Amino acid sequence: MRIRPFDFKVADSLADALKQLDQTGPDARLIAGGTDLVLNLKKKTVQPKVIISLHLLKDLECIEEKNDVIHIGALAKHADLAIHPILEKHASILCQAVGLIGSWQIRNAGTIGGNICNASPAADSAPPLLVLDADVVVAGLKGDRIIPVTSFFTGPGQTVMEPNEILKEIRFKPSVNPSAGCYLKLRRRKAVDISLVGVAFQAQTDATGKNIEKVGIALGGVAPTPIRVPEAESCFKGISIDKAFEKIKLCAQASVEAAKPIDDLRASADYKRTIVNVFVQRCAQQVLTELKIPMLKKIEGDL
Repeated sequence: MRIRPFDFKVADSLADALKQLDQTGPDARLIAGGTDLVLNLKKKTVQPKVIISLHLLKDLECIEEKNDVIHIGALAKHADLAIHPILEKHASILCQAVGLIGSWQIRNAGTIGGNICNASPAADSAPPLLVLDADVVVAGLKGDRIIPVTSFFTGPGQTVMEPNEILKEIRFKPSVNPSAGCYLKLRRRKAVDISLVGVAFQAQTDATGKNIEKVGIALGGVAPTPIRVPEAESCFKGISIDKAFEKIKLCAQASVEAAKPIDDLRASADYKRTIVNVFVQRCAQQVLTELKIPMLKKIEGDL
C-alpha cells in the first residue's frame, strides 16, 4: 500500500521536538520506532502532513535507578527492557511483558513510549506499569507534568496528553521488601499478535517476608482501557502467604466481576471471562510460590 507524501523533520533535542510539534499543530505525528505509525500510514488511518523523528534524542533511551526511583526513557526499546539487569531485579514483570511484544524485529525497533501512547486496550506494557504504580512524565512547552499511569488512558487510542506534549519518561519506586510478579498473555496460537487478554499480578510482602503487604492486579484487552482491579487485590491484603493461597479462586472471581469484559472482534466477553479467571489463578499461584520459597529456605536453615 502506498503511503501518502509528508514532510519529514528530525528533532535534535526534546525542546526542538516540542517547538516543531507546537508549530505544526494537529497535522504532525511523532515517530520513534514507528512499528505502529508506519502501519497506520499504510492503512491511511492517519495522514499527517509532517512527521517529526525523535531518533536523535538518545537521552530518552535511558534505563537507570536514581535516588531509589527507576527511570525509563520513553525511547527505550522493548528488546533492551526485556533483559535489563535493573528491571530484572526490581520489575521482572515488565521484562516478561515487553518480551512478548510482537516479533524480535518489532522489539528491536519499538519503544515503550510508543506502546503506551498508542493506547491500545491490549498494550502489553500497560498492565505491568499499572501494578508497579508507575507515573509518566509528559513534557510540554510550559514544563513537565507527572501523571499516574492509572489516570493516563482515557479510551481506545486516547490518553490525557495534549496534542503538543511528548511522553518523556516512565518512573516508579521499586519495592524495598520481597516482591514478585507474573504477566500472562493470550494470543492466537503460533501467531505474532497483540493479546486477546493480558493479566499482570504483582505482590510484595512485609519486612518479615511472611505476610502479604500489597498486591496489584491489572488486566489488558478486556475493557476500553487497561485497568486495575482493586476489588480483587483486597482479597490478599494483610494475610499470610499460606492464607493467600486459599484466596486465589476468590480473587480470580472478583477479577472477572470487576473487569466486566466486553465483546469485540477478537474474542467474546464470555471467553475473556474464562481466560481472566484462569490467568489470575495461574499468576497468583506462581507469584505466591515465588514469595514463599525464601521463607521455606530460611526455615530449613534454622532446623
